[in-house]
Parts: sequence; structure tokens; C-alpha cells
Amino acid sequence: MDTQVFQHSRRQFARSFTTVMGTILILFTGSLYTWEVHNQRWGFDEDLQITARVMASSIKVEPRQGQWRVNLNEVPFLGGKTQPIDHELVYVRWFDADGSLRQFVGPPPTLTLGDPPGLATVGSVRQLTIAVEHEGRRLGYLQIGEPLDTLSRSLQRLRWAVVLGVPATLGLIAGVSWILADRAMQPVRQAYLSLHQFTADASHELRAPLAALMSNAQLGILAPEQAPHRLEKIVSTTRRMSTLVETLLTLARQQGSLDLQALPVVDLAELLQDLSQTYAPQVTAQQLTWQCHLPPGSWSVRGQRELLHQAIDNLLRNALHYTPAGGSITVSLSQRDPWIVVQVADTGIGIAPEHLPHLGERFYRVDTARSRHTGGFGLGLALVKQIVAAHGGFLTIASQPQQGSQFSLHLPRVPSLSCHFPLASSKHG
Repeated sequence: MDTQVFQHSRRQFARSFTTVMGTILILFTGSLYTWEVHNQRWGFDEDLQITARVMASSIKVEPRQGQWRVNLNEVPFLGGKTQPIDHELVYVRWFDADGSLRQFVGPPPTLTLGDPPGLATVGSVRQLTIAVEHEGRRLGYLQIGEPLDTLSRSLQRLRWAVVLGVPATLGLIAGVSWILADRAMQPVRQAYLSLHQFTADASHELRAPLAALMSNAQLGILAPEQAPHRLEKIVSTTRRMSTLVETLLTLARQQGSLDLQALPVVDLAELLQDLSQTYAPQVTAQQLTWQCHLPPGSWSVRGQRELLHQAIDNLLRNALHYTPAGGSITVSLSQRDPWIVVQVADTGIGIAPEHLPHLGERFYRVDTARSRHTGGFGLGLALVKQIVAAHGGFLTIASQPQQGSQFSLHLPRVPSLSCHFPLASSKHG
């Protein structure tokens, strides 16, 4: 159902984008086609007018018996003393000043000038008629005609380019819009899936604690003598639910990466020292050996101190929880450019190889000692993995059953700082 909704939204996005871009393309192409047709026709007419002026300039006027006599012998096409100009003319005609036909080349015309001076389209011929004057006196009319075949072929090629190019471009736009729609929907889809995941996680894990609360409350009402014990159960379950909700909210908030440049510098050595002091009493009580290898100086990364504290704290609590008495826990800092590595190693029960690829998945539990009765939700490593990823780093896990585990947080170090110092160690046991 979710896939259908997003596919429908993707289709709508792609359809809208294609419609808008297609409309713009059609309007632009139509305007360009109109302009090109006008430009080609104007060029054709301009060329025809130049030809007519060249021919008119070849007309000679000779005075005879007190009148001007027109000599057409040197006019291209009409005269016999010059070579024709390089032009595909269908006909050339000369009409006297009174409009009567005097001389022509080409198809026989009417005996009188029927068209006024100017451009006209006669069938498949573009015709131009100009008036020829000399010293303010009109000598006659020169009429030429050129076939429109060349112009028609050029416009036909242009139309084919439009007819074939526009659909092809629309298809390309549709394909690109489909890809862009998918990319544009990814953040929305991710946000939706995060919300869906949070809802599923919360409903999955809250169902059992809510049932426990209900049963303890009912038993407390039915058996008042057991009320104190049932109230303790309710308080314990409520605390467990509070921890679960807080963890789920943290996972929901920390989707994506943080803007590290806008975050303050965090000294990991100082952070680990604080955690070591916090867990010192529990280490002593559990009869464990605690080794903390912290180089002197500043081992700094950019990030949110509270989130980094929570991530490392989760690893330490796991190590304490699954390491039996007499075992050891080692916390260390090292540098593997460009990373600062925070490593938490224990000699606990370890993890079987088949479970390692699934660690970090929400609500995944190893079926042996790491089960629901230990109090875990299967969210601890998922939270650690997500916090580290938000800081631009990654988590690696190495473990062997009955030999222990190593959890390594790789965080990008602050480039301007150097961490090449000898190691020092402290022990609690």
C-alpha cells in the first residue's frame, strides 16, 4: 500500500512536471517556428526584390523624337546582349506605362497588367511587380516571378524537425521527470518510513509493558494485600517504558546526518574519563577489571556531546551486562587517519558469527543470553549505529563466542588537531 501511494505521487509529480515543461517547449517551439518561417519568407522576398532592382538598373532610356524610349536589350532574361543572372525565375515581363504588355520571357501572360505593384503569390510562384521611373516620369512596370519550391522544401524540413523533435523531446522530458520525481520523493519517503518505523517500533514494544501495567493494576485492586508488590512492578514497568520511549524518540530524531561544522568540539578523552568515573563503583561491585587507555592531550571531534555520551554509554553498559565476574573491560582511543577510534572491548560471552551481520538492526536480539528477559529492547546498538552515522562515522563489531567482543566507533577527527601521543593506562578492579 505504501509503495502504491508513493508510486501514485511519483506519477503525479512526473505528469505535472512533463505538462509544464511540455507546454513551455511547445510555446517556445511554436514561437521559434513562426519566427523562422517569417524570416525565411522575408529573406526570399528580399532576395527577389534585389534581383528586380538589379534587372531594373539594366534598363536603358534613350531620347528619341522628344520622348524617352526604353531599351531592354541589356536586361537579363529579356535582352539578348547579356547573360541571364544566376536566379531561378519562371518569367520576366515588361509592361509599358499604360499597363500594356510589351515584352516577356516565360509563360504567356495577359496582355495588360492586372496586378498592382508589389508582392503577390500566384499559385506556386512568388511574383514581384515594380514601377520603373526616370526623372520623375514612369517608364513602365517590371514583373518577375520565382517558384516557391526552394522555400517550400526548406519549410517542409523545418516542419519535419518540429514534428519529430517535439515528441522526442517530450519523451525525454517525461523520462527525466520520472527520475527527478523519484529523487524528489526520496526525502518524503524517508520521512514517511521513519514515522512508520517509529509507530511500528513503539506499538510493538509498548504492547507488552502496557499489558503488564494493566494486569498488575487489576491484581492490586482485586488483592489489596499484594498492592505494594504490584505497585513496585508498575513502577519498574513504567521506568522501562520511559526508557523505551526515550530511545525510540532519539532514533526518530537522528535521521540523516548532522551539520558537523556548526557543532562544537568534543574532547573524547575527557568524555571517557567521566564515564570511567561513573562506572567505577559498578565495576568494583561486579569484580571486573577496567582498563582505560587515554592518550594525553586533546582527542577532539565535532558533534553533540550528549549523543556521543549516549552512544559510548550504551556500549559500556552492554559490556558490563555481558561480562561475568573476573573478566575485563578495556576502553581505548586510537587514531587511524582520518578517524579517531573509540574502542570498547570486553572478555564477556561474545556473539556467534551468524548474528554479527544483524547487530544494529532495531529489535534484533541474540537468542541466547541477549534475550528479552535481560531487560534489553534490541535498540541499543541501533541507536549507537545511528548516532555515529549522524556524526559522519561508522561502527564496526568483532566478536567470538566465550572470548569477548570489540565495538569500535570511528569518528572524523578535527583536522587541525594532532593526536600522536604515547598511551597511558589506568585500572579499576
